[in-house]
Amino acid sequence: MRTRLPETVGKSQLGDLQVLSRIRPFLWPRRDPRLRLLLVAAICLLAAMAGVNALVPILFATAVDKLSADAALVAAPFALLLAYGALYWLGKVMSEARWLLYGPIEQRIQRRVALHAFEHLHWLSLRFHIQRSTGQLARILDNGIRGVRALLFALVFAILPFLIEIGFVTSVVLYRFQAWYAVILLLTLTTFTTALVIGATILRKRQREAVIEGTTAHGKAIDSLLNYETVKYFGNEAHDAQRYDGALRRVERLTVRALFSRSMTGVAQVTPLALGLAAMVLLAGSDVAAGKITVGDFVLVNAYLLQLVRPLERLANLYRSIRTELVQVEQLVLLFDEPQEITDAPDARELPPGPATVAFDHVSFGYERRRPLLDAVSFRIEPGRMVAIVGPTGAGKSTIARLLFRSFDPTAGSIRINDHDLKTLRQQSVRAAIGIIPQDPVLFNETIGFNIGFGRPDADQQEIEHAARLAQVHDFILGLPEGYDTIVGERGIRLSGGEK
Repeated sequence: MRTRLPETVGKSQLGDLQVLSRIRPFLWPRRDPRLRLLLVAAICLLAAMAGVNALVPILFATAVDKLSADAALVAAPFALLLAYGALYWLGKVMSEARWLLYGPIEQRIQRRVALHAFEHLHWLSLRFHIQRSTGQLARILDNGIRGVRALLFALVFAILPFLIEIGFVTSVVLYRFQAWYAVILLLTLTTFTTALVIGATILRKRQREAVIEGTTAHGKAIDSLLNYETVKYFGNEAHDAQRYDGALRRVERLTVRALFSRSMTGVAQVTPLALGLAAMVLLAGSDVAAGKITVGDFVLVNAYLLQLVRPLERLANLYRSIRTELVQVEQLVLLFDEPQEITDAPDARELPPGPATVAFDHVSFGYERRRPLLDAVSFRIEPGRMVAIVGPTGAGKSTIARLLFRSFDPTAGSIRINDHDLKTLRQQSVRAAIGIIPQDPVLFNETIGFNIGFGRPDADQQEIEHAARLAQVHDFILGLPEGYDTIVGERGIRLSGGEK
């Protein structure tokens, strides 16, 4: 069967605001008051830091005016200069202190997102996982979790203090200078923002194509590595390398095109900044020459311009990065939207303990509508009986076990355990009552003891060894250098087929 992701995964279906709305519960969780308190503290700290940074140039400009007015009165300007140094130091301390808050917030949110994704994938139906590509899913999870972390830092710890600082600076300019300064400043910011948004929208479209293609390429690589032995058996290393290189070639082409768009939008953004900077400096210079403002005011205008221009350039990079990370998070959100096919009924009950009678009553099923597999199958198994189901490959033997395990629901008919319809019982209670030995044993990359005890995690070492003796593998395990602590390798690759 050709492995592929379900159609919803990898497609673009959500806008930026929809993605942000979907991850908001992780960034502002209702049931985690400590995290919310840390976020509020971080926002307050960032607001105070922005205010301090906005006050620093005012003190310096005032000190310049005092020194220019009367060189004899040195105490006041030097006091202002000391205050200027103290505020500068305080702003830097606050900037470093934010990391004390960011660390716990980042790790808690990353943990919550990763756990939710892990649980959701395990609750998805077997149909989804039959169609899965492990490499693509791993890439989506990794990029999505990293994207949420990057969005948290960019939105709260980078952009928020800058926006607050812009508000402070604009207020000071409106209060201390003529309206023309504020008009130039607002026009510069508006033009810059417009170029930023339009350019980032174009970039996101290009970036999305590269991300989706990169996910596909990663899936091909992981799929080949998981089937390492098969590749070796047929000597197809070069063939698989060519397939992978073909996917990487498409990623390369799309990424280069996205980087070209990023460069062009960068040029469009710095142009209004340069024009606005020149206009403000020229206006301030002419006002100083005309005696309308002081030299200190000129210094203040220049300081504020530098204080805005450099962060604006960084904001442009951050905004473009945010749009890119939103593409990564979008793929994760689409994965969260994948529905759970098999669910417990609201009034589902536990399977009563004890011997059980299993009955299939005119059960029909097919993995695809165009390809029915079981047609009105009926049989009854009484407690204590050993029953074998035989038939050619593809007749539906494994499917009957999957239906009993309720990995799928029949398209017609019913399955009953002790006269309880399987759909009326809790899935976990049914599965807990079934012991299963799959025809293709796949092991965790853990110890032999861990793999034996996985069916009952609370089993102690004696119970694990007892199970091994019943399976007649205890002596073989003791003959290994590390015994029950032997690592079996990924998918049990370090063991032979019989040993697995």
